[in-house]
Amino acid sequence: MEHGIAKSIILSDKSVLAYEIFGTGFPFILLHGNGNDRTYFANQIPFFAKQFKVIVVDSRGHGKSTGELSQLSYQLMANDLYELFQAEHLKQAYILGFSDGANVAMAFSASYPNKVTKLVLNAGNYSVSGVKLGVRILTDMQYALVKFLGLFSSHFKKRKHIVHLMVAPTGLSKEMLKKITANTLVIVGKKDIIKIEHSMAIASTIPKATFVLIPNQGHLLAKKLPNVFNEEVLHFLVGGESS
Repeated sequence: MEHGIAKSIILSDKSVLAYEIFGTGFPFILLHGNGNDRTYFANQIPFFAKQFKVIVVDSRGHGKSTGELSQLSYQLMANDLYELFQAEHLKQAYILGFSDGANVAMAFSASYPNKVTKLVLNAGNYSVSGVKLGVRILTDMQYALVKFLGLFSSHFKKRKHIVHLMVAPTGLSKEMLKKITANTLVIVGKKDIIKIEHSMAIASTIPKATFVLIPNQGHLLAKKLPNVFNEEVLHFLVGGESS
């Protein structure tokens, strides 16, 4: 991945939030999923940096960002994003969130609706029940394992808090989604680990949202089929709500 301008800020709880900036133009913030870091968007950054000021963030406790508070939550991470807006003097931005990043994006857009003009949600879930049952069972098993290993290892202790995000209540609700005022694109692969009906419910609850389903694709749509994903998102950002 090409190098941009690497930056970081000290958050109000003394955690470090690391991020990188590519290109110039209207701000476009990319939020990665659980256990990833900003490099997840390697196939998106050069494409969108041609037209936008792309800001890729390492979420709290991920990548080069730290987390002084042991318990992670989507609202806490949304508040981190607000501090980034303040540090970078951003009045408004477009936001794209993938998986847990989409959940952070929903929490942020509901809490600070005037800050987000367009929102792209890829494979988010406002409720744990939105994840397919088999995946939930595997995630519960993963959490039990890292929780046990965390008794003996600082690495797994940190990992425990990250995995906990996927098994704990999200703190989101349909009532919160109704507060989102941004034009929104909900885009998912037909074989995603998020139930299609759940993604459709998100799209139908957010007041100005549209839904796009990509056939034959799963959770890693942006990595596996970047050309299609990027073009859908770009069309939404500059040409309308979606094709």
